[in-house]
Amino acid sequence: MEKVVVDTDIIIDFLRTNKGLLPRLRQLQEKGVLEIYISSVTIVELFTGDMRRTQEKMLSDLLVNFKVIPFDEEIAKFAGEAKRGKRLQIQLSDFIIGITSIYFKADLATRNKDHFQGMKGIKFWKLAF
Repeated sequence: MEKVVVDTDIIIDFLRTNKGLLPRLRQLQEKGVLEIYISSVTIVELFTGDMRRTQEKMLSDLLVNFKVIPFDEEIAKFAGEAKRGKRLQIQLSDFIIGITSIYFKADLATRNKDHFQGMKGIKFWKLAF
């Protein structure tokens, strides 16, 4: 089964417009074609913004559809080794999300491919169905 790590921007698009790529990903997951994941860093990014209690509940309800990959010691070491000696112009949160997808041999679903420039081994998810 194909694995896809969903970037924060995909979830934000859905929360703002109730459309975008996320409904299609969830549909494919329901059909058993792929499994969708998010990094624990994405949860930090999502809950950082101002929101009302109803929005927070909606977000929490949405997150049950994902398997959460924690940023643990194993991924932290992998990230450190991947970044060692490189001067990447990537925000730390994007780097961790990208490295998580590489570590789990999963494609990354994002609209912001340029945020991950220079990351060796990253594969972006393309709708192939």
